[in-house]
Amino acid sequence: MFTLSAIAPLIRDIDKIVGNTSVVGVDNAMPLDDANESSIVWVKNYDTFAIEQIKLTRAKTIICMEGTELSEQLLREKCFILTNNPKYLFSIIVARLFQKDEPSYHHSTAVIDTNAIIGVNVTIGAYAVVSNCVIGQNSKIGPHCVIYDNVKIGENVKICASSVIGGEGFGYSKNESGCLTKFPHIGGVLIEDDVEIGSNCSIDRGALGDTIIRRGTKIDNLVHIAHNVVVGEDSLIIANSVLGGSCVIGSGSWIAPSACIKNQITVGNDVVVGMGAVVNKNIPNGETWIGNPAISIDEYKKRRQK
Repeated sequence: MFTLSAIAPLIRDIDKIVGNTSVVGVDNAMPLDDANESSIVWVKNYDTFAIEQIKLTRAKTIICMEGTELSEQLLREKCFILTNNPKYLFSIIVARLFQKDEPSYHHSTAVIDTNAIIGVNVTIGAYAVVSNCVIGQNSKIGPHCVIYDNVKIGENVKICASSVIGGEGFGYSKNESGCLTKFPHIGGVLIEDDVEIGSNCSIDRGALGDTIIRRGTKIDNLVHIAHNVVVGEDSLIIANSVLGGSCVIGSGSWIAPSACIKNQITVGNDVVVGMGAVVNKNIPNGETWIGNPAISIDEYKKRRQK
């Protein structure tokens, strides 16, 4: 059971605690509807609906938006942590209180090249294949993953089961008779610190230079990233997305499920690409594009009004 003394050090200076602090006794984290009195929960908004959720949940410890209008009765009954980002703060607190770090290990069935450079506290799962590559400290390679030669993986990287990093890209040239010849792929893959890659992903090595995944980016399951793609920092690439060869994704962007980015396209910083969108034109910074072929949401609204 965690009391306020255990939770308080995890709360940022910009956040504050109000209400009845004596009721704090947390031993689980649950959704609002399933919570009990010893749960910690979070509420997304600060509108009337949020207030109703707060009233109905049995949880006594609630993370909610700064500006939520809490009645005197609620403040007597429950303890509230007020913040401008409830989901983020909830994630930090729950991770520290309830997620336990597993000891690192190299599974006996993993195949590891003797020339591989592997940092401390690295986990390599069952039947993984690790070739002549570099893996930074505190990283985790899931079962059945394949990490090819000339791959550099940073620190605190997580790669989930059955993903393939550094495989040969899909590139061919034709001769005068139309016969296909494989274009050489002699580049590598660079994955910077704090990247997470889901299961069954494929990230191809570069043809000549490197395919690069910048710091903090998170990649969902079943994503394909082709040769020489560059993905900026803190972007989200969601399930079943396809990034064509040599495309560039800016920092802080969101590529929604089943989106397809054509090869050699540049997507700017802080861009949202909608679900199932097919992008065949460059996207400027800060815009939202949807549809097939993808257009800006502003252009889409204009066309709808005609």
